[in-house]
Amino acid sequence: GGTVQSNVQSNQAQIAQAAPPPPPGLPLSQTQNAPRPAPQIRTQTPGVMLPNPEVTVTRNDRAPLPSEIQSQTNQAPPFQSRAVPPPLGDISVSNIAPGVGNIELSSGERIPRLVLRDAPVRDVLALLARAAGLNIAFTGGGAAPGQPGQAAPGVPGAAGADEGPKISLDIENESVQDVFNYVLRISGLQANRVGRTIFVGANLPLDSRNIIVRTLRLNQVRSTDAANFLSAQGAETQLPITRVTIQTVGQGNTARDVEIREPDIKAIGAKDGSGPLLLRGLSVLADSRLNSITLVGDPRKVDIAVAFLTQLDLRRRQVAVNVKVIDINLSGDNRSSSSFSFGVNNNFFVNDNGAASLNFGGLRPASGEDVRNSNLASPPIVNNPIGSPNNLLYDPSGRLINVPLTAPGGGLFVQPTAGITNDPARVGVRDYTPFARDLTTGALTSIGSATFSLFPLLQYPRRFLSALQATIISNNAKILTDPTLVVQEGETANVNITDEVITNITQQTQSTGNTSTTTTTAVKDKAGLQLGVAIDRVDDNGFVSLRVNPIIRTPGGSQDLSTGQNVNTIRLLGERSLQSGLIRLRDGQTLIVSGIIRDEERITANKIPILGDLPIIGSLFRSTNKANQRAELIVLLTPQILDDSDRSNFGYQNNISPDARQLLQRNQPVQPRQ
Repeated sequence: GGTVQSNVQSNQAQIAQAAPPPPPGLPLSQTQNAPRPAPQIRTQTPGVMLPNPEVTVTRNDRAPLPSEIQSQTNQAPPFQSRAVPPPLGDISVSNIAPGVGNIELSSGERIPRLVLRDAPVRDVLALLARAAGLNIAFTGGGAAPGQPGQAAPGVPGAAGADEGPKISLDIENESVQDVFNYVLRISGLQANRVGRTIFVGANLPLDSRNIIVRTLRLNQVRSTDAANFLSAQGAETQLPITRVTIQTVGQGNTARDVEIREPDIKAIGAKDGSGPLLLRGLSVLADSRLNSITLVGDPRKVDIAVAFLTQLDLRRRQVAVNVKVIDINLSGDNRSSSSFSFGVNNNFFVNDNGAASLNFGGLRPASGEDVRNSNLASPPIVNNPIGSPNNLLYDPSGRLINVPLTAPGGGLFVQPTAGITNDPARVGVRDYTPFARDLTTGALTSIGSATFSLFPLLQYPRRFLSALQATIISNNAKILTDPTLVVQEGETANVNITDEVITNITQQTQSTGNTSTTTTTAVKDKAGLQLGVAIDRVDDNGFVSLRVNPIIRTPGGSQDLSTGQNVNTIRLLGERSLQSGLIRLRDGQTLIVSGIIRDEERITANKIPILGDLPIIGSLFRSTNKANQRAELIVLLTPQILDDSDRSNFGYQNNISPDARQLLQRNQPVQPRQ
């Protein structure tokens, strides 16, 4: 059995909820020995907009059945069992041993036991040199302040300037050469052997030091960047500069400022800190013209600097990026229309692609403008559209008409007729010239002539005419660009295949007195493809980090732009662009970016009311035009890391088409005859 009871109190109401029952076999509390029904709790929902039904909580000793328990499915995905870090590739590591140079004593003597306490370094070195059979020469003073392994002046354990630093030793079974170099290291003294004499001092003169000069011509890294890197490791870079000072010459009104330029040398080096500076005491000079760097110092520090430069002067990798930008334009045009006409007596009905026209009577009804322009009579009187002389024809049957007062007894003329017919191929007499006689002799002087032409006006017949039209137009246009760009690490390559179009017209008017000048400027923009590929990094594991930004601009509709008294037509551009951001691909891996779709569907329907809505036969009384336009941009990106070693054959074996080979051979210079 179990007990279900839960009370939740809120600010406005108390809501009773049923908690899940305990599992079978769980003992109840001592206060629930006797089963009794729990009181019913009614909830009040003042101002609550969510459904809050009454909840009745009862208690019994029976455990609920599994079917009575409402299971809740968690829609969220489960968490990972453990944190999974991103994969780590191999890292190129170069080790440089920063050991100091040793003084070679050329002696195999060993010290069985040596114990010294606060002994002067000068005496200890002299003792060791004497044991090796060499001479020793000291320069004045102790070690320079700030050198490692030396007590600072004024502190306990430091000796005076004349005595030099002191040292304590406890050596057993060590060679004389090793002990001699140990003392030099911890005392911070400089030493150099010339022949059988060893020069020792805090700061030896250049003539007594082992100094070498080495010049390196760098291939990839700039000399100034390499010098800055060595300066960060303690080397001192001598940088030629020009100091500019402004001096005032003269007094009063004759005073003037004069610019004085003085060449100077500025030493750039790292500041002392807690970290070790391996190249302290090395001089560096950079030459930007030859991209060379000169190192001056002891051989060991020069070797360390050369090892640093060897790591820096690596070639930047190059990547051949093949970019396929496919612009797929899919358009469909589905048209269906019906047109017919018929006439009954003086009535005529027309259905023109879903637009109905019905005319009762023999004439077209007057318009509102006709009524407003008629100021003398009602009904209105308008110009007859067939009153032109070119539309007046004559009766070809030869019927005559007598016109009084045109001749004695009345003049006879050929009866004219209106130029209206319901047969578009009918020919009529447009004009004629009668023959002529001599009134005195009665002889015929000239022959008459007639001019024929087609009837200028066509009147539709009253019989039923019908025309059905259905057209389906499908277009599938692909604009494909497939460039292969060779881009160096850290550089950007751009491809532009564009045309200039006028997208705006600006007009500026300037008034000067009574004269005004108007300047009209056409603003041009580029329509076509613009592609930018930036190679951010190429790591040692074959991964390429890059960015690709294709932009496609296509001319759309036209717009009439009024500028003063002129009307200019400009083109509107439609743009589709993609900014990939920084993405990482493996060597030879293809990235496909698709789904950049612009889909338009336009349906235009013209119909006659009621008749156009009828099933089946309603298509005779309506016109439907359905146009679909779908444009999709697909980008395929494939980087390939180029091999710059001596095994690479990139660019040496190209498959050129015969037409291109013939064209290249034409442009080659003619070899002179031997």
